[in-house]
Amino acid sequence: MPDVMFVRDLVNRGVMNDQGEKLGRIRAIAVDMESGRIAYAVIAFGAFPNRTKLFAVPWEILRFSSHDRRFLIDVAAQTLQSEPGYNALNEVAAKPSFVWLSGAYEYYSDKPDWEQKRQQQEQQDVAEAQRRRASITAGQRSKTEA
Repeated sequence: MPDVMFVRDLVNRGVMNDQGEKLGRIRAIAVDMESGRIAYAVIAFGAFPNRTKLFAVPWEILRFSSHDRRFLIDVAAQTLQSEPGYNALNEVAAKPSFVWLSGAYEYYSDKPDWEQKRQQQEQQDVAEAQRRRASITAGQRSKTEA
């Protein structure tokens, strides 16, 4: 049976990197309503409320440690310190999702689900166009031969 948790139980869980540095907590979890999958988590980075920065992090790069009951991510604390991040949760949500989230996925070397779907659709469209072109060409050849 898969290990299942409610989203409400994941919010406020701690986030550490692989070097054992505490990076913050999960502040929110965003769901892609079209696919029904978790799109990203918002990590609140920083120890003090007035100095906390928020980061949208692709869900796929977070790993949950059942032992520690917290999330692990392979990113240095210094990297997050040097990035601008967001000041408020509504700023994260207000950004055009595909534009800034694609950047987050690229930053963390992952490919978002919608990008994979778009590429698959493009490949299908190209294959369909090639089939149509071949059919038209074959039809023109048979007319000239007749």
